Amino acid sequence: MSQPSEGQDRLDYIETADITEVHAAIAREHAEPSADVTPIPTWLSLVCAVAMVWAGAYVGVFHGGFDPKVYNEYESSPMAFFPLPQKSIGGAGAVVELTPLALGEKVYREVCQVCHMPNGLGQTGQIPPLAGSEWVDGSEYNEKRLVAIVLKGLKGPITVKGVAYNNQMPAQEQQLNPKKIAAVTTYVRQAWGNKGGEITEAQVVAAKKEFSSRADQWTADEIKQIPLDAKLEGAAAPASTAVKADAKPVAEAKPAGAPAPAPMPAPPTATPTFDLATSVANGKAIYMTTCTACHMPTGTGVPGAFPPFDGSEWVIGDMKRLVAIVLKGYAGPITVKGQPYNNILIAVDTQFPLLKDNAKLADVLNFIRNSWSNKSSEPVTPELVQKMRDELQGRAEPWNAADIEKAFPTAK
Repeated sequence: MSQPSEGQDRLDYIETADITEVHAAIAREHAEPSADVTPIPTWLSLVCAVAMVWAGAYVGVFHGGFDPKVYNEYESSPMAFFPLPQKSIGGAGAVVELTPLALGEKVYREVCQVCHMPNGLGQTGQIPPLAGSEWVDGSEYNEKRLVAIVLKGLKGPITVKGVAYNNQMPAQEQQLNPKKIAAVTTYVRQAWGNKGGEITEAQVVAAKKEFSSRADQWTADEIKQIPLDAKLEGAAAPASTAVKADAKPVAEAKPAGAPAPAPMPAPPTATPTFDLATSVANGKAIYMTTCTACHMPTGTGVPGAFPPFDGSEWVIGDMKRLVAIVLKGYAGPITVKGQPYNNILIAVDTQFPLLKDNAKLADVLNFIRNSWSNKSSEPVTPELVQKMRDELQGRAEPWNAADIEKAFPTAK
């Protein structure tokens, strides 16, 4: 007859201490996993929340405008996530308009900072600063002078903060409307410690009307002929002090024997000839936003990868070759200044849609052909670019050395 294994009548096998300890260890084992939901620990939830807040703030500040052409995160603006105060026009549901300062900052980042830098300090020996400049907010400032420079551009030597510069500023009247010019001039007059006042859209419109017949860029000497007390229509000043666009400034009383002030030069009339200097100046800003990543701001290219423009026989040689290459691209080996390169150039207007504009493409090519050590008096015109587009319309493949030589033989 079998004996019970449990209860009072079970047999005691007199288990030793070590077996008891094994049983106790088994009893301490965790229970098998169940199908119940176990909550995430509170500390882990807090860590995740902090990480998400930090990531959102970082993207908000260093977003680069979500522009694929911006490679420097510190050129970003937090306005996309943290906009400046705005005003609504027309009540609820109406279009929201940027304040003048916000619009001015936007225009400055898009147009001006490539030369004058995000901090307004310019480039040593090349581009003068706007921060602390006497032409922006100081002894040489006058509302008409500043607006005139932005509208028509500036060329030749100028002294800013005691330092001499000799470069060209392109005219902006075709690129920017009066509202944007008013906004950006107001912004630079109040940024980086500048304490200037507002430039109004009405003032810009008045200046544009007054200087409408001028075709050339200003020089510093010509700008200085504009009196420091000159005013523009639309200025926030009493009517008695405003100067009409066609009025002559009232002569101030001068001590006996004092030399008479030099008269302002009459603006030159526009001529039908192509203005190479203006084209070169306009091309610089385009070059800085399209070509510098490969060919460098100095035009020296990248050794072994991208050929130079400075001193290149392909740049200062037959302009039709150059136009053909930028329109259709180039693939395969090429020798530039005695050095071999083997890379691919994609048609530039495919990479940069703004260069579908014949005038802009002509401007950037004229800049390349007349910068650094390059000098070429023969301009690339928008008409030539359009003619080449028409001639090459049926070509789908990029050029190679043999094709270029066949289509545009080297002069013997």
